[in-house]
Formats: sequence, C-alpha cells, structure tokens
Amino acid sequence: MQPHMSRPSLVRSSSPKQEPDKRNGLDGDLLEESREECKRVRWNIPFDSLQDKRGPSKSKLSQKSPSFITPSSTKPMQFDPDTPKEVQVAHELRLAVHRGGGSTDPDHNYALRAKLSPLQLPYSRIQRILKECELYERNQTTFIVPIDYNDDQVALVCKARTHNLAELKQRLAPLLMRYKARLYNRHLFTETGVIKAIVPRKTRLNFSDFSQTVQTDALWCKASSGEISDYENGFVVFKCPPNELADVAAKLKQSGYKIHHSEIGHCPNEPLVSLSPRHLKRYVDFVMELKQDEDIFKVYDNVDHQI
Repeated sequence: MQPHMSRPSLVRSSSPKQEPDKRNGLDGDLLEESREECKRVRWNIPFDSLQDKRGPSKSKLSQKSPSFITPSSTKPMQFDPDTPKEVQVAHELRLAVHRGGGSTDPDHNYALRAKLSPLQLPYSRIQRILKECELYERNQTTFIVPIDYNDDQVALVCKARTHNLAELKQRLAPLLMRYKARLYNRHLFTETGVIKAIVPRKTRLNFSDFSQTVQTDALWCKASSGEISDYENGFVVFKCPPNELADVAAKLKQSGYKIHHSEIGHCPNEPLVSLSPRHLKRYVDFVMELKQDEDIFKVYDNVDHQI
C-alpha cells in the first residue's frame, strides 16, 4: 500500500523576471507584455575611443594604455621628444602624489601643491590625472622603516609607500652596509601630530612678544607645544596628539594662522644628538641617498642640524 499522492499540475508563473528556459511554458503572453515594458539603454562610448576616431595619429603610450594618460611608474622616466606634454605633466604629478605620502589633496600634500601652482592645464584634465593617481596609490601601503646609523649613534624613522616591503629592504641593503647602518628599532620616537603654520605679516611682533603669543595660542588650541621655526617668514610649528590633529588645525585657523602643512610625524623622546662637522657631513650624504629612493618620502631623526 502506498499513500495517495496528488497529481502534479502546471501553474502559470507570475514573475516576468524569470528566464524563458526556466518557465513552465504556459505564460508566453507575459513574455510579450514584459518585452514591451522594457526600456533600451544606450551605453556611452569611452572617451579614448572617441579620440581614436577623430584622427589616425596616436602616440605609442596611448596604444599601450588606452584608458589612462598617467604612467603608473613611481620612478623618474625619460620621455621621447614626441611624447605629449600632457603625459609628461601627468608623470610629474604622479611622482608628487607618491612622494608626498599618497594624498591627492593639495592641502595635505605639499609636494603636490608645489607642482600644481605653475601648471597651465585645464581643471578637468588635472582632476582626471589626480583620479588616476589615486587609483594607482590604492595598491600602495605606508610603512615605518626604523634605521640605526653608525653603531647606534643616530636613530632614524623613514616613511615609505610601497607594495613590496621586502623588495624595499633588499634595495636599501647595500646603502646601509656602506654607511654602517642597519634596520633596527630602538623605540626612541613618539608618533606626534605636526602642524606647520604661517602668521600674517601684519600681526607679527618682535621676537619675544611673538614667542609669547605662540605659546598662548598653543595653550588655547590645546597643542602640546609651539615654537618659531622661521621668524623672518613667520613659520611656526605646533605639536599635538595624532588624534587631535584636525581639531588643533581648525582652532589655529580661527586664531588667524594659515596652515601650510600638517602631518602625523615622529618626534624623538630624548635630547638631540650632536655630531662633529665631519660626521655630520657624512650623515647628511647618507640621508640624501636614502631620500633618493622612489618609495621613501619622509625621514625623521634625532640629530641636531643647527651647528
């Protein structure tokens, strides 16, 4: 004996979104109605394909990368004489974005701001180049690379942006060996927010009164310290905790300061180290070669350079 089972019956599907091969075959009229309600969409033609149709002449670079005008390389490139000027400018902006920490905002990237000021390109083209640089920088990561120099005499902290940290360390190995340096962290630095601001010339006082004003403004803005870095040009440096960098910068603007640059840097915990003129010259050469690497964009140390 088997239990009674009802005979299966075909039911018309009420969903017009279902694919034809998955229907039960009884709703052909629904298919016709749904086709009449569909709207046709015309896709826009890519910008670069329009350029290719306008003229037969195309550069070699546009044939290799039809959608991007900015080279992805972070190394300085030598271009051919027939390379468009726009591509060369795009490469300069690419280097400025990478060397400035990866930011495409001129307010947070002083290297990019210095490159943008003399340019004569249309605003739309600059925005496209910066958008391409931003897409390239998504593959990069900021790393902290600590270095000991000359048998623990000097400590450095380097900021680098790269997609391969092991390759960067391997590239720096011959330079470190030549200057008796090594990759080692002695924890002599503290992460600190640094704000470099400018005081308008009309509000400047003599040095003693100016210094007192800076200290008062530092207390009001809740900065940990404030000191004059360049009295002639009115440059002042404020330091604060990293998580309060934006709030302190906003209060400095309210006080009449013009923010030149702000970043999260590294300040030494102990007094600065003094080197003899001969050792200082060799150390400066070491730092210059270190900064020539395409991935290192900032170097902090505990050396007193004012000798």
